Amino acid sequence: MNRKKFLAFGGSLFAAYQTQKLNAWTQLPSDNLDSETWESLRMQFPLKSDITFLNNGTMGITPNAILKALNDSYLKVAENAAYPHHDNALEKKLADVVGADSSELCMTKNVSEGINHICWGLNLKKGDEIIMTTHEHVGGCAPWLHRAKLDGLVIKTFPLGKTAEETIENFKKAITKKTKVMAVPHIPCTIGQVLPVKELCEISRKNNIISCIDGAHPLGMIQFNLHDMGCDYYAGCFHKWLLGPIGNGWMYINKERINSTRITHVAAYSLNEFNMSAQPPMLSDPIKEASRYSYGTFNGPGLIGCQAALDFYTGIGPQKIENRVKELSKDLQNKIVDIKPQNGVNLEMLTPEEDRSRGAQVGFKITSAQKDKTSGGFVNYARSKKIILRHVPENGIDCVRVSTHYYNSMEDIDLCVKTLRDYIYEA
Repeated sequence: MNRKKFLAFGGSLFAAYQTQKLNAWTQLPSDNLDSETWESLRMQFPLKSDITFLNNGTMGITPNAILKALNDSYLKVAENAAYPHHDNALEKKLADVVGADSSELCMTKNVSEGINHICWGLNLKKGDEIIMTTHEHVGGCAPWLHRAKLDGLVIKTFPLGKTAEETIENFKKAITKKTKVMAVPHIPCTIGQVLPVKELCEISRKNNIISCIDGAHPLGMIQFNLHDMGCDYYAGCFHKWLLGPIGNGWMYINKERINSTRITHVAAYSLNEFNMSAQPPMLSDPIKEASRYSYGTFNGPGLIGCQAALDFYTGIGPQKIENRVKELSKDLQNKIVDIKPQNGVNLEMLTPEEDRSRGAQVGFKITSAQKDKTSGGFVNYARSKKIILRHVPENGIDCVRVSTHYYNSMEDIDLCVKTLRDYIYEA
């Protein structure tokens, strides 16, 4: 959607961009910006200055320009009684970023909804096996576990390796003649490890295994191309690393899979025609694109906010952002690894130190002989200092997860490390 059309519906985003100095940033030739420039960008976020937010893996802080586009769109609807119409502009913009055809994309409420569409849309029978990891989010595994319980499917898991190659080998060992689906995260919510999804999809394809990727974290953090990745299905969201409005997600279905994927929910926008006066009542076939899985009344202003988030992301520069978030995360990881055991308290780094397996999240575990220092205890301690982290108790992992986005600073990293030292060293 061009800016003129966006202004007519969603507010003065271009003017906001001028205010945010995005034009100046996009003209910088380097893929790395200096600290002063990143600090000026930090000022575009409404986050209170006394809060150190290092939990972007749960939700991103939405910048002012996107909030303005969202608010202006809500006002447009209310002031003009203008029911929002979805013209697939968001799908087209997203397709350019993630390397897909717009006809292969549809909008959802969140990743969980996308995974449910995928899980319940596949033709599986009793005894078929689904391979997953031991690092799944509840939204990524619950649909598969529930369907397995109802339909007699078998869930098998494999552990993540310390390297991409080890992860690949662990996956290969889990494959049997009954394996029908691989359902794994691109970046697990637990320790932020970047999985070698392209290789996993290639192995799956060679073994006639359907590949389904939980993509809650990559968009806005790292760059990827779905066609190059070669997956069959991918479910993502806008509210984490892309910093878009909460409650908006997306799903990708490879065009070769659209017609064979069963539709379990239909309503307005899933199809072209229905007639309850006909005898018998008539319902047309679903539309021929992935948008058949987007149905019913949708949050029009939310979609405008998602478009603004994509513009904000591409305006700064995906490579600049990826370099920055990885730089912060690597600095944090190195400083945590350097902390020596003290008073029976140990730190175990769970996120691989291999470059290709690192993104913008660090997961580590705290153990103590007296059991008085724990991962959950540190997260609570940090929160008392207004440092927001995430404790990961699920799947028995019990670790601390720290997420670094470009609105964070090296000072935030140092404060987090100092707070960690204070926690493990104090009596």
